[in-house]
Amino acid sequence: MAFEIRQLRHFVTVIRLASISAAARELNLTQPALSKSIRLMEQSMGVPLLERGPSGVSPTEFGTRLKTYADLVLTLSNEAVEEIDALRGVRRGALRIGCVASTLRSLMPSAITGFLERHPDMQITVSEGLNDTLLDLLHAGRLDLVVTSRPADATNPDLEYLPLMEEPLRIVASPSHPLAGVEALEIADLVPYPWVVPPRPDPDRLRLEALFAGAGLPRPRVSVETTSVVFLSGMLRGSHSLSYSTAGSVEDQASSPSSLVALRLGSPTWMRTTCAAYRRTGSLRPRVVAFVRHLAGVCAARRPG
Repeated sequence: MAFEIRQLRHFVTVIRLASISAAARELNLTQPALSKSIRLMEQSMGVPLLERGPSGVSPTEFGTRLKTYADLVLTLSNEAVEEIDALRGVRRGALRIGCVASTLRSLMPSAITGFLERHPDMQITVSEGLNDTLLDLLHAGRLDLVVTSRPADATNPDLEYLPLMEEPLRIVASPSHPLAGVEALEIADLVPYPWVVPPRPDPDRLRLEALFAGAGLPRPRVSVETTSVVFLSGMLRGSHSLSYSTAGSVEDQASSPSSLVALRLGSPTWMRTTCAAYRRTGSLRPRVVAFVRHLAGVCAARRPG
């Protein structure tokens, strides 16, 4: 049971486009040739990989599992070509970074600007997302590095985490919220209001629930779950809903007329540890390690005292 790289690329392209004919056009193949390539893969494995439905071609359970590995193999194959090209002096390579929203306003722009001054030929791609999504993309080989919160159950043996900084979390709301400006609020004062938060198991969502449980209160009443920071902010500005954000993010946006405000709780909430996460194998290339070290230096310089 052996596949060629081109067969895996054929397979992944068909799934992405949900169409044999569309994939054949993109790959510059005839439709019969592409169908034969997929059929040989299925014969080699002894299981069906694709099935046709009313919305096009989709992977079977076997195909879904194979795609996870195919994505990783194709990514590592591309990385190998990049590394050889770098050794030949063709190009310095690329770096794909995924970040949670709180790092994108000031930390990452500052770090990337400084890094590019030292490595002007580097090409960097930055993507925004939530913790679980970013870590899944990292594990699949579609990102080289992720700057995010360390998950509570960080048990994936393929990933390495380097702590970068620790920040307090703030409960945030619209400036017109009834609790905005009220001094020494208690956790119980937050109970009547709905929340707009990322879905579980977002680490901060779990810590918010633990904060309420520690005060002997029921879980926060979540009215909307979202993976979009833009949507979350818009929902808060147009309602009496609550959410959370890092203290740094609140301070960075304080000058904006549409900024959210931090509620004045009489007790601390919780701390978020931001980490650089990367794969133990495959992505531990010189440029990844160099950026991680540079980012750690930028975070160290931002610490007070």
